[in-house]
Amino acid sequence: MAVYYLGRGDNKTLTPFPPGFRMVSGDKAARSYKKDKLIPGGIRPVSDRVNFACLDGTYSKEPNFMAKTDCKDGLRAQVHFQSCWNGRDLYKPDNSHVEYMSGVDNGDCPDTHPVPLIHLFYEVLYGVNDIKLDGGKFVFSHGDTTGYGFHGDFMNGWKPDVLAEGIKQCAFSKDGGVQYCPPFKPSLDSKFSKNCPQQPPLDKEPVHGMLAKLPGCITVTSGPQDAKESDMECGSAREARSLDEEEQVVPESDYEDGQEFDLPLPTATRGPPPSFGSPKPRSKRSKPTEEIPEENYGYTYDYDLPTTTSRGPSVINGSPKPHYMRGKRGYKPSDNVLKA
Repeated sequence: MAVYYLGRGDNKTLTPFPPGFRMVSGDKAARSYKKDKLIPGGIRPVSDRVNFACLDGTYSKEPNFMAKTDCKDGLRAQVHFQSCWNGRDLYKPDNSHVEYMSGVDNGDCPDTHPVPLIHLFYEVLYGVNDIKLDGGKFVFSHGDTTGYGFHGDFMNGWKPDVLAEGIKQCAFSKDGGVQYCPPFKPSLDSKFSKNCPQQPPLDKEPVHGMLAKLPGCITVTSGPQDAKESDMECGSAREARSLDEEEQVVPESDYEDGQEFDLPLPTATRGPPPSFGSPKPRSKRSKPTEEIPEENYGYTYDYDLPTTTSRGPSVINGSPKPHYMRGKRGYKPSDNVLKA
């Protein structure tokens, strides 16, 4: 997975994510392209926030759905996040506290959401050709066979002063690499795979091998109508989610100074710092790196893993392979991208 922090938008004065800030981009229930639902003040449909790149050695249009899975170098799912905030709510279950820029990945913010944030862009690479389908079919873990329901979560765990300095010094820098951004250098860790090993699952529900159905009471749906909540989770999960989905508001007086927020910080993952930009191959260091303190880590994130139906393995872990972003839509290393 690669995470981009992009200096985008007509307003070059960006606000750091406040402590406790959360958002989701994408709609897990979507099973079709909604051409009539437009970005406020823009001309592009909201569905344009998600697209897919089949890395098969040829250049082709990146559709908003999972059109092809025979991709020798992997299938790359991509999602843009909202970059405009209402300046008040840290989180709302319907994500109405944030909005997309007029051009999704660029443009200006609507009057209802006047606070510009740094633009987040996720890439998740799945090694689809590493799996022999044998008559099966790829489907995302929330039961989506189309890809229209692909989505990403963001939970802020940044120390406000670190992120603020990073944005100030590096968001619009030509260099782009996280290693060139002084505020982030203390978080660099070439030994993160050892310092942050994979943890065993908390739920003992079977998720590997041949399964009769998807884990979590998931029903596979292909649209074009949206999936129902009952298709995507168990009753107990809905109850737990309803208890967790509470709105949280930043006091206006605290927001105005831009730094102090009298709210609890979310727990950050014990993992590597986020990647900034295109995941190019990293050179091995000759000297070991000290273990990075937990407080230096960035945000936590969540995204969907694709699974297959009963004719094939249950979960496909995409093996990230080195790749470079195409020039389409302005994504290139010199275009205000913090990259690793």
